[in-house]
Amino acid sequence: MHSPAEWHRHAGNNMNEAERTRRKAHEQCSTSRRTHEQTSQGQYTAFNDLQECMEKKVNNSCKMIEVLRRREGSLMQSINNTAQTRSHLEMAHEAKDSPLRLCVWRLDKRSRRPRRELIKDRVEESLEAQKVQLIETQRKLADAINKATECIASLERKLELVREDLSKKQQALSVDDMCLRSTRRTLLEKAPTALQQSDGRHAPVVSREVAAAQQRSFKVAAVTLRETAKNEDNRFDECIRLDHAALTQEAAAKALREKHSKLIQLCDGIAKMSATKAGQCLQDRINENQQMRSRLVHAIKETQEKIEHTKSTMSGTKVEMKSIQDPIKLCNSCNSARKYRASGEHIEDPVSTLLAEHETALFRSNEELRRTHQNEKASLAELRKRVENLQEDLSDKSEALRIDVSCLTNDSVQYQFSTKRGPGKEHDTFAKASARPRSAGSVRAGTMFVPSYDFTGSGRVPSSVR
Repeated sequence: MHSPAEWHRHAGNNMNEAERTRRKAHEQCSTSRRTHEQTSQGQYTAFNDLQECMEKKVNNSCKMIEVLRRREGSLMQSINNTAQTRSHLEMAHEAKDSPLRLCVWRLDKRSRRPRRELIKDRVEESLEAQKVQLIETQRKLADAINKATECIASLERKLELVREDLSKKQQALSVDDMCLRSTRRTLLEKAPTALQQSDGRHAPVVSREVAAAQQRSFKVAAVTLRETAKNEDNRFDECIRLDHAALTQEAAAKALREKHSKLIQLCDGIAKMSATKAGQCLQDRINENQQMRSRLVHAIKETQEKIEHTKSTMSGTKVEMKSIQDPIKLCNSCNSARKYRASGEHIEDPVSTLLAEHETALFRSNEELRRTHQNEKASLAELRKRVENLQEDLSDKSEALRIDVSCLTNDSVQYQFSTKRGPGKEHDTFAKASARPRSAGSVRAGTMFVPSYDFTGSGRVPSSVR
């Protein structure tokens, strides 16, 4: 059995242990309450910071999406404008085919002129220069079309990059926006509790170890936050760089479009100027040919008149040659009769002298008339040869004139408005156009005909060739 002292001591010890346990439990409850307050306040602060950060990220994403959408629309507009410019280049390139075929046809047509008319005149030089200029303009336009195609492909690649980045940022924005709504709902739920616990109370007292741990945690979080903020800045800078790169490419495309527009105007001007020069040279050549043909006609007329005059002169010469035969016969008869005079009368008297002189003069005149007649025949043959040469020259020049007129008026107009585009059909079309019988109102290359044509490229057909 225990003694009363042990009984009292045992009961006191139990009460003391209970007191210590109560104090310890009270301290633990206080610590738990502080932990609860810290946890609630920390969650509220963390959710508040998270919401602010997410709001900032969502705003940044919205700004970048707006920039990318604006750039996407601008790139699409640039692509459409460049494609339109390329279409204009293709139309300008195709528009040079008809003048080039007409120029080649004219050169081929003029190569069929008579041999004596195959000269290197201003028309030939202007047509060859026009051919070279048209081929050069087509080459430049083809190069411009290739550059425009490359520019469109480059803009489309940049547009794909912008759309890809825009799609990624839209997907990230949808996720961040969902997280932001969830955070805002949680923050609204935590806010009343945190505000109630903080009302009328001092800031919770924490131990040094906890404070040090919190300080270290804050430092690590601050370092991590700065690093992640740099990532967000890099993300924004990358979007801005993509926008600037697209802007630079659009500026280059715009400069290329302006250059191509000027090229189209320049090529059209060169084509019109060369066509005008070739047409004017053809007109001048036709006028020159007409003047030469008029001179040839006049020369043929004068030569033929001279032939008739020579024939008349030859007839007179023949008459004179016949008329001189009677005096010659008379002189011969007189000389023959005077030979039978008596011996005493057979002397050289003045009559004999005059008969001899007269006979000599008659023979001299007969010989002169014979030589004159031969010269007249040679002159007549020469005149006839000259007429033949003049007529051949006139025929050649008339053929050359017909070819030049066909190049300038009827055939060229028919070619421009009715030539088929298929390969290998141009020659047949030319042959049909040339072989087609002309109506009463069509052009006929008369002696004094001088055609005219509108060289401005307006496409209006003159009334003389309708």
